Amino acid sequence: MDFEGMTEKERFRAYSPELSLLLWAVWAPIPAGVPLDEYASYVGIIWKLLDDHAGAEAVSAELTRISEESIGMAGDARRAAELLTEWWYWRFDSAEELEARSRDVSRAHSHNPLRERIHPQRRRRHS
Repeated sequence: MDFEGMTEKERFRAYSPELSLLLWAVWAPIPAGVPLDEYASYVGIIWKLLDDHAGAEAVSAELTRISEESIGMAGDARRAAELLTEWWYWRFDSAEELEARSRDVSRAHSHNPLRERIHPQRRRRHS
């Protein structure tokens, strides 16, 4: 997917509900039975950390802080932070890396000296 065409605000609007659901599914410091949007108010700060590539440790620290200060329940947020960081990579970063690699391969292919050795007649005709 081409994220370059989206503004950060559009990207946030499009994908923040997914992050909210992930918080509910993988973090859930409150025992079962909470609404799906229970953690929606924390999406902004977690999004910012992920977007800044702060790392799983920083995300874990923030989830732990939220658990203890805002929710009043302690819990280990390390695994949730790892999963959220992986989600961010696969949702956004890997697509950008793949697109960049594809451009590099296309450029390299168009200037490939090996191709000229394999097909010297093409080179002679165009020279």
